[in-house]
Amino acid sequence: MKLTDYIIDRLFSVVMFLVAVIFSMGLLWLMGLRYEFIIYIEIIFGFSFLAAFVWDYTRKKKYYCGFMALFDGLDDKTLLAELAEKPGFLEGKLLYQILRLSNKYMNDKLAEAGATNQEYREYIEMWVHEIKTPITSAHLIIENDKNISTIRIDDELNKIDHFVEQALFYARSTTLEKDFKIEKTTLKTLVQEALKSYSKQIIEAHGRLVFENLDIPVFADRKWCVFIIGQIIVNSVKYAKENLILTFEGSSFDNGCSLSISDNGIGISEADIPRIFDKGFTGENGRKFGKSTGIGLYLCWKLCRKMNMEISVASSLEHGTTVKIMFPKENLYSWQ
Repeated sequence: MKLTDYIIDRLFSVVMFLVAVIFSMGLLWLMGLRYEFIIYIEIIFGFSFLAAFVWDYTRKKKYYCGFMALFDGLDDKTLLAELAEKPGFLEGKLLYQILRLSNKYMNDKLAEAGATNQEYREYIEMWVHEIKTPITSAHLIIENDKNISTIRIDDELNKIDHFVEQALFYARSTTLEKDFKIEKTTLKTLVQEALKSYSKQIIEAHGRLVFENLDIPVFADRKWCVFIIGQIIVNSVKYAKENLILTFEGSSFDNGCSLSISDNGIGISEADIPRIFDKGFTGENGRKFGKSTGIGLYLCWKLCRKMNMEISVASSLEHGTTVKIMFPKENLYSWQ
């Protein structure tokens, strides 16, 4: 709070005081008071006004500076109304009351939105479990009556199953902390579990798997990590050239370890790399082949961020793509 701003805000009061001083001096002079007495009286008036002016400015500056310091120091700005002190001047009290009422209104709306989102998530989870039943039944029917047509239908069912699974994990990703279990495992275990779900697609892509240094222990949630690795495998298969080579390589370092998943596919253009984790971004490959939803990698990035893990992509057109997942040491997870 600058003094110049305060003076400008009180400019009308200052002008009116000066007018009153001039008017009172003239009135006292007309009443026949000596010039010295008039000067003394006006000095007293002026000093009183100045003292009140300085006192009012000082207390308001102290309050507002403390208010801004509190605001800047809070990570959760919604706590401002709860932690701010009630001021001792009228306009401050009014603003304080408005802030408290606004905060209450915001909390009520957040609670309402939270309840709506929870209801939506529960519906999605119920829908996913319900839709999986006929998909499983259809797989069994096809298994007992295999021909060219049913095999093609089975391929499409696998795609539907993948998207349904993706929808379930997307719905759960907003409340990951409620469905999270850290346990000691290895990179090899995570990779093997992810590969189980996509073995058929890898075989159809004439894929060859390469494993390097995967016996590295990690502390992670197996279910979520397996899902992330699975999404990367799906992309490698989806954009594979002939004779897919999929390499899984582990590396250790002081603060944790990493898992690199590399393929020899069509690669990603350099212009698309900065936006590869944006929600809904399909890039040049998505537009060219029409196979992308722009959700898979976004979901991987979102889940990694929530589990305090890092994910990055390096790629070269016609030479393949490498996705690296960084695991922190032990279970140093911070919810965001």
